[in-house]
Amino acid sequence: MKISSLKTLFHTQLAPLYEEREIEAIFFIYLEEKFDIKKYQYSLNPAFEVAFDLLDLEMLANGCPIQYVTRKTTFCNVKLSVNQSVLIPRPETEELIAMILDKEKGERSLTKILEIGTGSGAIAIALAKNIENATIWATDISEDALETAQQNAIANHVDIHFLHHDILKDEVALLPDDVDIIVSNPPYIPNNERLTLHKNVIDYEPHAALFVPDNQPLLFYSAIAGIAKKILRKGGFLYFETYEKFHLELSVLLAENDFKEIELWNDINGKPRFLRCKKL
Repeated sequence: MKISSLKTLFHTQLAPLYEEREIEAIFFIYLEEKFDIKKYQYSLNPAFEVAFDLLDLEMLANGCPIQYVTRKTTFCNVKLSVNQSVLIPRPETEELIAMILDKEKGERSLTKILEIGTGSGAIAIALAKNIENATIWATDISEDALETAQQNAIANHVDIHFLHHDILKDEVALLPDDVDIIVSNPPYIPNNERLTLHKNVIDYEPHAALFVPDNQPLLFYSAIAGIAKKILRKGGFLYFETYEKFHLELSVLLAENDFKEIELWNDINGKPRFLRCKKL
């Protein structure tokens, strides 16, 4: 099939789900990941023929995210494999990485890092790529997610210590001690907001990595704060990606747990998103 015809087919089949600009983005991601054809190459030769798998388009038309169809994504210039056992890393989380690198640049002593809830390994791998001589641990409750993260670490030539750990049940002693930085983007969307999310999130991404009980929106933040009090060294930092509706409530929770120098940031869209605090 000519790639120009394929583009038309994408627009026809995906119009019920996405706006035109989104369909364009999905098409060119597909073209590059599946056939290594970049957007400018399409412009030069729209009559180029490719062997197209109709099943891919059927999956997309049913709401499957493009990243799960290609089984690939890019995060902080790092190529990652993804599947339905892990969340698709979001562009907003790249801002969290940039913040950590900016805040901690020049701090050569901050080299023991723990990520809680690693999923695909995106955060841990991006930090390992950018912080020289760092020792990094990454945990997850899902063994399937840890397998994916391990494969991504190997593919990106970084050494990360992966740990199977349930922060709500397992012993803190299983985690490293005296760490310099703890970072986490835990589940934070209340169950009652499921219907506000796009079909491709609800039907395909792992719910355990997304949702929290309506009456406990800070469940995982509270658990992580408790862990941080025990294993974060004095003067160490805790970084969170947060949910805008509970951004300020989280800062209060951390203050009540004796964390100091609590800093809040908005993301590039102006939404309350990130938090950093210090253990004194």
